Amino acid sequence: MVFNLVSLVLSIVAVVASTWGISRQVARARADSDLSMTTELLLTHVRDAAFQQDQLWVLSDLPHEYGPENGIEGLPYPANYRLWNVGIVYESVAIMLRFDLTNPVILLSLAQHRLIRTWETMQPYIEAERAKRGRVVFPFFEDAYVFAKEVDANVLYREIALRHADGSLRSAVPGAAGPGRQFARQWRRWAGRREPRMARAVRRLRSMDPR
Repeated sequence: MVFNLVSLVLSIVAVVASTWGISRQVARARADSDLSMTTELLLTHVRDAAFQQDQLWVLSDLPHEYGPENGIEGLPYPANYRLWNVGIVYESVAIMLRFDLTNPVILLSLAQHRLIRTWETMQPYIEAERAKRGRVVFPFFEDAYVFAKEVDANVLYREIALRHADGSLRSAVPGAAGPGRQFARQWRRWAGRREPRMARAVRRLRSMDPR
Protein backbone atom coordinates (compact mmCIF):
# COMPACT_ATOMS: atom_id res chain seq x y z
CA MET A 1 0.00 0.00 0.00
CA VAL A 2 2.74 2.43 1.02
CA PHE A 3 4.79 1.50 -2.01
CA ASN A 4 1.83 2.11 -4.32
CA LEU A 5 1.13 5.48 -2.68
CA VAL A 6 4.76 6.55 -3.07
CA SER A 7 4.74 5.41 -6.69
CA LEU A 8 1.57 7.43 -7.31
CA VAL A 9 3.04 10.55 -5.72
CA LEU A 10 6.26 10.19 -7.71
CA SER A 11 4.25 9.72 -10.91
CA ILE A 12 2.24 12.87 -10.22
CA VAL A 13 5.41 14.83 -9.46
CA ALA A 14 6.99 13.56 -12.68
CA VAL A 15 3.93 14.59 -14.72
CA VAL A 16 3.85 18.04 -13.10
CA ALA A 17 7.57 18.53 -13.65
CA SER A 18 7.29 17.39 -17.25
CA THR A 19 4.32 19.69 -17.89
CA TRP A 20 6.13 22.62 -16.29
CA GLY A 21 9.23 21.94 -18.38
CA ILE A 22 7.22 21.75 -21.59
CA SER A 23 5.33 24.96 -20.77
CA ARG A 24 8.64 26.72 -20.11
CA GLN A 25 10.00 25.53 -23.46
CA VAL A 26 6.85 26.66 -25.25
CA ALA A 27 6.97 30.06 -23.52
CA ARG A 28 10.65 30.47 -24.41
CA ALA A 29 10.02 29.48 -28.02
CA ARG A 30 7.08 31.87 -28.19
CA ALA A 31 9.19 34.71 -26.77
CA ASP A 32 11.94 34.01 -29.31
CA SER A 33 9.37 33.90 -32.09
CA ASP A 34 7.77 37.18 -30.95
CA LEU A 35 11.12 38.92 -30.88
CA SER A 36 12.17 37.49 -34.24
CA MET A 37 8.95 38.42 -36.02
CA THR A 38 8.74 41.86 -34.42
CA THR A 39 12.35 42.62 -35.30
CA GLU A 40 11.89 41.43 -38.88
CA LEU A 41 8.73 43.48 -39.26
CA LEU A 42 10.29 46.64 -37.91
CA LEU A 43 13.60 46.33 -39.74
CA THR A 44 12.24 45.08 -43.05
CA HIS A 45 9.13 47.19 -43.42
CA VAL A 46 8.70 49.97 -40.86
CA ARG A 47 12.29 51.22 -41.13
CA ASP A 48 12.33 50.85 -44.91
CA ALA A 49 13.38 54.17 -46.47
CA ALA A 50 10.62 54.11 -49.10
CA PHE A 51 7.96 53.43 -46.45
CA GLN A 52 9.27 56.24 -44.24
CA GLN A 53 9.20 58.68 -47.16
CA ASP A 54 5.68 57.62 -48.13
CA GLN A 55 4.45 57.84 -44.56
CA LEU A 56 5.94 61.32 -44.12
CA TRP A 57 4.24 62.43 -47.34
CA VAL A 58 0.90 61.01 -46.20
CA LEU A 59 1.09 62.79 -42.86
CA SER A 60 2.45 66.09 -44.15
CA ASP A 61 1.35 66.64 -47.75
CA LEU A 62 -1.54 64.35 -48.69
CA PRO A 63 -4.41 66.39 -47.16
CA HIS A 64 -3.10 69.57 -48.83
CA GLU A 65 -2.60 68.04 -52.28
CA TYR A 66 -5.59 65.73 -52.78
CA GLY A 67 -9.09 65.44 -51.41
CA PRO A 68 -10.50 62.08 -50.29
CA GLU A 69 -13.53 61.99 -52.61
CA ASN A 70 -11.86 59.66 -55.15
CA GLY A 71 -10.69 57.16 -52.56
CA ILE A 72 -7.21 55.68 -52.84
CA GLU A 73 -7.21 54.03 -56.25
CA GLY A 74 -8.72 57.16 -57.80
CA LEU A 75 -5.69 59.26 -56.89
CA PRO A 76 -3.05 59.85 -59.56
CA TYR A 77 0.23 57.95 -59.45
CA PRO A 78 2.37 58.02 -57.31
CA ALA A 79 -0.08 59.30 -54.68
CA ASN A 80 -2.22 56.15 -54.87
CA TYR A 81 0.87 53.93 -54.65
CA ARG A 82 2.08 55.78 -51.58
CA LEU A 83 -1.22 55.36 -49.78
CA TRP A 84 -1.40 51.66 -50.63
CA ASN A 85 2.19 51.17 -49.47
CA VAL A 86 1.59 52.81 -46.11
CA GLY A 87 -1.81 51.19 -45.61
CA ILE A 88 -0.61 47.68 -46.44
CA VAL A 89 2.31 47.93 -44.02
CA TYR A 90 0.01 49.01 -41.18
CA GLU A 91 -2.55 46.36 -42.16
CA SER A 92 0.23 43.76 -41.89
CA VAL A 93 1.31 45.13 -38.51
CA ALA A 94 -2.30 45.05 -37.31
CA ILE A 95 -2.81 41.45 -38.49
CA MET A 96 0.26 40.36 -36.54
CA LEU A 97 -1.02 42.22 -33.50
CA ARG A 98 -4.52 40.76 -33.70
CA PHE A 99 -3.35 37.16 -34.10
CA ASP A 100 -0.67 37.35 -31.37
CA LEU A 101 2.22 37.07 -33.82
CA THR A 102 4.10 39.99 -32.31
CA ASN A 103 4.64 41.47 -28.86
CA PRO A 104 2.02 44.21 -28.30
CA VAL A 105 4.18 46.09 -25.77
CA ILE A 106 7.13 46.35 -28.16
CA LEU A 107 4.92 47.26 -31.10
CA LEU A 108 2.91 49.93 -29.30
CA SER A 109 6.01 51.39 -27.68
CA LEU A 110 7.47 51.97 -31.14
CA ALA A 111 4.46 52.64 -33.33
CA GLN A 112 1.47 53.80 -31.26
CA HIS A 113 1.67 57.51 -32.10
CA ARG A 114 2.34 56.99 -35.82
CA LEU A 115 -0.34 54.30 -36.10
CA ILE A 116 -2.95 56.68 -34.67
CA ARG A 117 -1.88 59.67 -36.77
CA THR A 118 -1.63 57.65 -39.96
CA TRP A 119 -5.08 56.11 -39.60
CA GLU A 120 -6.70 59.47 -38.79
CA THR A 121 -5.05 61.03 -41.86
CA MET A 122 -5.95 58.16 -44.18
CA GLN A 123 -9.43 57.45 -42.81
CA PRO A 124 -11.39 59.71 -45.24
CA TYR A 125 -9.56 58.17 -48.22
CA ILE A 126 -10.11 54.63 -46.90
CA GLU A 127 -13.82 55.27 -46.32
CA ALA A 128 -14.19 56.70 -49.83
CA GLU A 129 -12.40 53.64 -51.23
CA ARG A 130 -14.72 51.35 -49.28
CA ALA A 131 -17.75 53.17 -50.68
CA LYS A 132 -16.46 52.81 -54.24
CA ARG A 133 -15.58 49.14 -53.90
CA GLY A 134 -18.55 48.14 -51.79
CA ARG A 135 -16.27 46.18 -49.49
CA VAL A 136 -14.08 46.70 -46.42
CA VAL A 137 -10.54 48.01 -46.98
CA PHE A 138 -7.89 47.82 -44.24
CA PRO A 139 -10.17 46.41 -41.47
CA PHE A 140 -7.25 45.23 -39.31
CA PHE A 141 -5.58 48.64 -39.53
CA GLU A 142 -8.79 50.24 -38.27
CA ASP A 143 -9.10 47.68 -35.47
CA ALA A 144 -5.50 48.29 -34.33
CA TYR A 145 -6.19 52.03 -34.33
CA VAL A 146 -9.05 51.49 -31.87
CA PHE A 147 -6.76 49.53 -29.56
CA ALA A 148 -3.92 52.06 -29.84
CA LYS A 149 -6.33 54.86 -28.91
CA GLU A 150 -7.47 52.98 -25.82
CA VAL A 151 -3.98 52.41 -24.42
CA ASP A 152 -2.55 55.11 -22.19
CA ALA A 153 1.15 55.25 -23.07
CA ASN A 154 2.03 56.47 -19.57
CA VAL A 155 0.36 53.40 -18.07
CA LEU A 156 2.19 51.14 -20.51
CA TYR A 157 5.60 52.63 -19.76
CA ARG A 158 4.99 52.60 -16.02
CA GLU A 159 3.90 48.99 -15.99
CA ILE A 160 7.07 47.80 -17.74
CA ALA A 161 9.07 49.76 -15.13
CA LEU A 162 10.66 52.40 -17.35
CA ARG A 163 12.51 55.13 -15.46
CA HIS A 164 12.90 58.88 -15.65
CA ALA A 165 16.26 60.49 -16.48
CA ASP A 166 16.99 60.85 -12.75
CA GLY A 167 16.68 57.07 -12.31
CA SER A 168 13.34 57.09 -10.52
CA LEU A 169 10.56 54.79 -11.61
CA ARG A 170 7.51 56.30 -13.20
CA SER A 171 5.04 56.95 -10.40
CA ALA A 172 1.92 54.86 -10.05
CA VAL A 173 -1.51 56.35 -10.61
CA PRO A 174 -3.66 56.22 -7.43
CA GLY A 175 -6.30 53.53 -7.69
CA ALA A 176 -4.82 51.99 -10.82
CA ALA A 177 -4.42 48.25 -11.24
CA GLY A 178 -1.21 46.68 -10.07
CA PRO A 179 2.01 46.58 -12.13
CA GLY A 180 1.50 44.97 -15.49
CA ARG A 181 -2.21 44.39 -14.95
CA GLN A 182 -3.90 47.43 -16.41
CA PHE A 183 -2.37 47.05 -19.87
CA ALA A 184 -2.85 43.29 -19.74
CA ARG A 185 -6.56 43.80 -19.07
CA GLN A 186 -6.85 46.24 -21.97
CA TRP A 187 -5.04 43.78 -24.23
CA ARG A 188 -7.25 40.84 -23.21
CA ARG A 189 -10.42 42.89 -23.58
CA TRP A 190 -9.44 44.09 -27.06
CA ALA A 191 -8.11 40.76 -28.30
CA GLY A 192 -10.87 38.62 -26.76
CA ARG A 193 -8.30 36.34 -25.16
CA ARG A 194 -10.73 33.69 -23.90
CA GLU A 195 -9.34 31.34 -26.54
CA PRO A 196 -6.65 31.51 -29.23
CA ARG A 197 -7.60 34.06 -31.86
CA MET A 198 -6.72 31.84 -34.79
CA ALA A 199 -8.81 28.97 -33.43
CA ARG A 200 -11.81 31.24 -33.05
CA ALA A 201 -11.36 32.70 -36.52
CA VAL A 202 -11.10 29.25 -38.09
CA ARG A 203 -14.24 28.08 -36.28
CA ARG A 204 -16.16 31.14 -37.44
CA LEU A 205 -15.06 30.62 -41.03
CA ARG A 206 -16.10 26.98 -40.88
CA SER A 207 -19.51 27.96 -39.52
CA MET A 208 -19.97 30.13 -42.61
CA ASP A 209 -19.22 27.23 -44.97
CA PRO A 210 -22.44 26.53 -46.93
CA ARG A 211 -21.68 22.84 -46.90
